[in-house]
Amino acid sequence: MRYVYHNRLVITILFIPLLLLLSGCTITKWSASTFRQANVVSPHFSQSMEPFMKTAVVYNEFASIAEFSALFLTDQARMIYADYFFNRNFKTPEEQDLARERLLTENNYYITFYVIGYQPATIYPTDRALFFGEYQVQGPLLGTPDAQWKISLLVDGKEYAPCDVRAAQLPVEFQYFFARRWSQFKTAYKVRFDVKNSQGHELLTPGEHHVVLKFNSVVYDAQLEWKDVIYHAQRN
Repeated sequence: MRYVYHNRLVITILFIPLLLLLSGCTITKWSASTFRQANVVSPHFSQSMEPFMKTAVVYNEFASIAEFSALFLTDQARMIYADYFFNRNFKTPEEQDLARERLLTENNYYITFYVIGYQPATIYPTDRALFFGEYQVQGPLLGTPDAQWKISLLVDGKEYAPCDVRAAQLPVEFQYFFARRWSQFKTAYKVRFDVKNSQGHELLTPGEHHVVLKFNSVVYDAQLEWKDVIYHAQRN
């Protein structure tokens, strides 16, 4: 009896995965016809936003120190967001035109990024600390005087300080754009720079620019780089 049971168990282990593999198409068709499938949103929106997103991970040997991802809200990126938003939310043509105008008007005053980041809550300040349980609690990632990292903007090699760095509740549309880069363990920030320098000259004049977001801590640094970016789209 025990021998028969053993044989049945072996047959089950060996042949059921094979049967599932061979009938995979049938199972897929059955599940699709039995359980109502959701309509998937076109990947066009997220794919169109990819050129405006950059990610960098800071390593110390094999350990990750911090991770940063940023979405550069140029005119074109804001219009992709608007297209996706209106795809999800009904608005009249007049309401859509007004919302688009407001988004583009904000770019006349601020250079804006959504930045998401992560750093370990604690660090071991020395090799000895790793074995003796000594650790250091890390402060905020960005946006406060005691933040571990400071952020600045480089446009064609010239560096500028932000006018506003604040923690933000990341809108669901931008969670979708960040996709795998976003998780509940990361903190979102809205980072803004004045569109003009202290002399009143625009930082991002018409045409292509080399734009870099620079992150600096006491020990490490990281950069997110956009080459040949156009900030203001052609407007009617």
